[in-house]
Formats: sequence, structure tokens, C-alpha cells
Amino acid sequence: MKRFSKVMLLSALSLSAFAPVAAQRWVDLKKEEVTPMICISETVNEAPDVVEIFQNTQSNYHHDARAPRFVLVDQKGTWALGIGGYLQTRIEYDFDRAVDNVDFLPSAIYRRGGPSSQLRMDMTNSTVFMKLVGRSRFLGDFVVYTSGNWRGSGLGFQLLNAYMSTKYLKFGYGIGAFMDIDAIPTTLDYGGPCGMTFYRTTQVMLKYAFDWGLSMGVAVENPDMNVGENEFVAADAQRIPNVPVFVQYDLMGNSNNHIRLGAVMRDMYYTDKLTGKNSDIVGWGAQASLLATIGGLQLKGQFTIGEGIGSLVNNISNVGVDILPDPKSPGKAMLLRSECWYAGAQYNFTKKFFVSAAYSQTAMHSRNGYAEFNPEGYRKGQYVVANAVYNVTNNLQVGVEYLHGWRTDFNEKVYNANRVNLSARYDF
Repeated sequence: MKRFSKVMLLSALSLSAFAPVAAQRWVDLKKEEVTPMICISETVNEAPDVVEIFQNTQSNYHHDARAPRFVLVDQKGTWALGIGGYLQTRIEYDFDRAVDNVDFLPSAIYRRGGPSSQLRMDMTNSTVFMKLVGRSRFLGDFVVYTSGNWRGSGLGFQLLNAYMSTKYLKFGYGIGAFMDIDAIPTTLDYGGPCGMTFYRTTQVMLKYAFDWGLSMGVAVENPDMNVGENEFVAADAQRIPNVPVFVQYDLMGNSNNHIRLGAVMRDMYYTDKLTGKNSDIVGWGAQASLLATIGGLQLKGQFTIGEGIGSLVNNISNVGVDILPDPKSPGKAMLLRSECWYAGAQYNFTKKFFVSAAYSQTAMHSRNGYAEFNPEGYRKGQYVVANAVYNVTNNLQVGVEYLHGWRTDFNEKVYNANRVNLSARYDF
């Protein structure tokens, strides 16, 4: 038995010594900014074409994983499977009042009781993914992508993306169409600015890009909503999808300089407990965003206004303000108008080091005496962030960040908190 084991071990070592020579190679895409990749393929000459799709479809959102480092390519060089992700550990310290959330949400600032300071260590946003890309006559360039992190209940796995995307069509689960992912400020805080639209949903989206920089799209999305229920009003089953549309113009065909306009319609259903009848109420939202790149400087901004869009906006999605009971009409529901915005700047001193800062705000407006009936209800949140990030290597990134937030209730009481983040992230 021992002799047999030794023979098998020597055979395996011999094969491993020769196998990489025939199947493994290094792909150089002649671009300094791309992630190096190792391809395992029997056809060493055709792989760079399909591998480049990984770079072209890489998300600019800071908390999305980069292009994979390891890629498997088929014999014809038209399909490639990448596996990757990143491991990130953050050390968070709150002082002069704490936030009751691992993300820095002004709406979650402790108002009474709670610690005045606290230390947290978090790695739950560490991400793994699988990404299949390819080229075909019927679909053109296409992507099949799935990813997740450990932000589920009890450090459980949580789905982030599961979709297929082609030049004209995207379907599956991922970021919503009523947002501009490229214009989001860079933060070590996973939550990000309080005034930005950010949500994930199941969707079917049609999109089209013209050669001269104009692109547009329309989608139908899963109609989830957060409802402020009481003894007179309850959430009902949703029957009509959310419908977002957008138009984007890239200056000189460069997506790093663009203006984007978007809108969304939400027909939401609720139950009048007094009569047992189902009713609907229509929410809406309008948005404008900007991304401008001037040398090493990037400017980012977004302004959103609407009614019944709370679950689509960061920070107020956890407050439950999509639909609210009307204080003056028991059994009826109403919508509050919200205004949300952010402005940020990032300066890249070198390819390895940058600093960024942003200010953000969300504001809710009372209706039908809502403020008088809910004096401790959330009215306004403000969020300030400044950070410095250094890429030690192509894969290792470290950063430091300061955050300050305010929460203002309808009774005009103000609560603020501070946080310092230290982060280390390794992409693989």
C-alpha cells in the first residue's frame, strides 16, 4: 500500500511539472491599469480577445470586485470563466455618539441610551464571484455573473448579483436601473452617502447605445416596498412592477464624463383595515447625476426628488417611508416627498494613491400633519466623509476614513455621531 501511494505521488508530481507548460500562460493585455490574469487554455493565441471582455465589463463601483485574476478559457477562445473576489477587514471606531449599524447610517444614530463610543471589526462585505463571458453570433458579447458576500443573517451568504447581460438586454438580480453606479463617491464605509439611490432588485432591462455617446434604457423591476403600518393600514401584495427609465450622454464617447437623467414610476398597493379593501397609490422619482474627469480629478454628484421612493434611497430605506398612514384619514395611505443629493470629489495623486471627500443629505417633508403625529420621526440626515486610499500592490489596498453624520427629527432635535474606519482589502 505504501509503495502504491509513493508511485501515485511521484506520478502526480511528474504530471504537474509538465501540465502548466501546455495549458497555463500569462496574458498581457498591454494596459497598465488592468488586473493581471492567468489563463488556463489549450489555445494560447485566441484567449486575449475573450479575456478583454472581463476588463470592459468591470464595474467602477468601489465595493464591486475587480476583474478576476484566474480565468479558464475554452478551446476556441470564445468562452471564458473567471473566479475571484476580495477579502476586506474594517476596523470601525465610533465616538461622541455611536451608530447602531455596521454601516454609517445617520438614520441609525443612537438618540437615547446606547453607547457613546464603540469598536467594531467587520469583514462581512468580503465578496466572491463567478463570471462567464463569451462571444456568439446571436448574442454578441455577453456576461453571466453571480456574486455574494456574508451580510446575510448570522454571517450567512447573501446574494449580490445573479444576471445575464448582453449588448441590448439584461435580466436577473443586480443593481437597479434608477441609479448611476459610476457616479457613486468612493467610501470605505460599505453603506456610502446617505443621499444616493442604491438598491438591488430582480429586473428585466432593455438598453441601447448610439455611436455618438447617447444611451438609454427602460426596465421592469421587482416591486418591493417598505410600509409604515398601523392599526388602519397594512401592506398588500404588489401587482405592478417598478418601471425606471434613463438617458445618459457620454461626452466624446467617454463614460468618465457623462450626464445621466432618470425617472421611476411605482404603483404600490395597500389594504384599508377598516373596510378590508385594497387600494393603490402611485409613487414617482426623478434624478440627475454627473461624473466629470479632469486629469487626476473626478467630480461626482447626484440629485433625486420624489414621493414613495424611500426603499430606493440609501439610509432611508431602513426607515419604512414608501407608504405611510394618513393621520387625517384613517385607513388611507399617503406619500411623503423626499429630496436627496450628494456631491463628491476624488483626486488621484498617482495610480496607487488617491484621496476623496463627499457631502450628502436626505430630507423628508411632512404632509397632512404627519410631523405633529410623529415628532420623533426621521426628517433629515447628513453625511460627511473624507478618506485616503493606497494600493500597496495590484491586489492589496489599505485606507483610512473619517465620517460625521447628523440625524434631525421632526421635533427639530439633532443627534450626531463620528466614526473612523481603517480598512485592508486583498483582491484575488
